Formats: sequence, structure tokens, C-alpha cells
Amino acid sequence: MAKQVGIIKLKGTIGDLNFYKTKNAGPLARKAGGGFSKDQKKKPVRTMENASEFGRCSKTKKAFKMALAPFLCVRKDGDLHGRMVQLFTRIKDQDRINSRGMRGVGPGVETPRGRQLLKDFEFTPSCNVMETLAASGNFDFTTRSLNISNFDMRNVQFPTGATHLALTLGLLHFDFNSLENQLKSSAPLYLDKSYSANSIEMQVNLPDVAGTAIAVLGLKFYQEVQGTYYLFRSANSVGVENLGVEY
Repeated sequence: MAKQVGIIKLKGTIGDLNFYKTKNAGPLARKAGGGFSKDQKKKPVRTMENASEFGRCSKTKKAFKMALAPFLCVRKDGDLHGRMVQLFTRIKDQDRINSRGMRGVGPGVETPRGRQLLKDFEFTPSCNVMETLAASGNFDFTTRSLNISNFDMRNVQFPTGATHLALTLGLLHFDFNSLENQLKSSAPLYLDKSYSANSIEMQVNLPDVAGTAIAVLGLKFYQEVQGTYYLFRSANSVGVENLGVEY
């Protein structure tokens, strides 16, 4: 679409250009030709199918994000919304039960590929928790416990001014069909730079609802001043690690 300039304003079709006038934009020009081709006539149906599936993915994203709000609401991340919608759209694409337009995240996450997509998702790419801790972590869904090994506090890169880090273990059970969910979290474990052990053990209770289990580990950095902890909110100071998914 192009805007007409000059003294004479054209109207109608000349060659392969169509000249017309709009109320707000004034005289414009565009390539001639209108209506739908045979292929284009199919697009409204496909558009409705895509819109229906997108709506369900957005609804799932909203419920999932709210379920993990205690971990995700600490720092605003403008990219998280789009990345989560993209995640659930890709999981929805794994649905082999329903026809196009009716596919959902629930059947998609029941597939091995769907669960792998969920497991590989990074909530906070700017702060990978295990990389920040420079350690290895293993969550056991049977005992609902986390073991962090090969840990050395001297290898942790503290933000300037930070004196403590805090770890919180969470276990979310989320039903991707009904969107019912429940999150159980451990009490925050505060560690200062003098922590000398080479491992960390944490445990969390098991939620009582059915659904896919997602284990997460939250990391936050603080500055302690006379017994008061002040939270750091920069991108590299708040992290959420996806520890595993069990269906």
C-alpha cells in the first residue's frame, strides 16, 4: 500500500494499480485485484481453526503461569508470555488424538515429545540456576527430594552487593485438561558466602491433585542489612530451574 502524493489525486484502476481515497489516511494506492483465489477461500476455515487452538493455548498458559506465580512474579519478564504461548502451541501440535482445530495441550503433553518440550523449557534464560550454582542437581519424584552435589560456594557468582542466596523447591501438579493445579513449596533456604558444605538437600510435600508433576527450583539473591533481607531483581539475580517432569 502506498500513499498518493502530488497535485492530481487519482481514483480507480490504471494498469495493475488501484487508486482510492480513505477517510483517515487520504489518497492511497495498492496493487489491483481483489477477492479470494481458490486457495485463499480456504483460509477463513484454517484461520478459525488456528484461532480456536490458539485460544486454548493462551488459556492454558495463563493458568500455568498463575500456578507458578510464587516463583515467576518476582521479576517482570516481557518475553516470558510469548515464549510460554509458543511452548504450549508446540506441545499442542503433538496432539494426535484430535483433528485440526480441536487439538489441545492436554493430549499433547501426554506424548513423550510433549513432555520433553515442557522439560526443556527455560523459565529464566538469563539466570540458569544450576549454572549459577556451578553444581549438579537431581530431583527424585519418589522421595520428592532434591540433591545438589559438587557444590562450592566460592564458585557462585554473587551480584555486586549481594550477601546471601535463597533456594526454594517447588512441586506443581497441573492437569492440562481441566487446568486444576496445586503447588507445594519448601521454606526458603538462605545461605551466605560462608557456607562450606559441598552438597545441599531439600524436600517438598507432594500435592494432592492429579496431573503432570513439574519440579522447579527458585533462586534469589539478597543483601542482608541488620537482619533485613533486600531482594535483588535484576535478570541475573532471579532464576527458576525446571528440574523435571513426571506424567
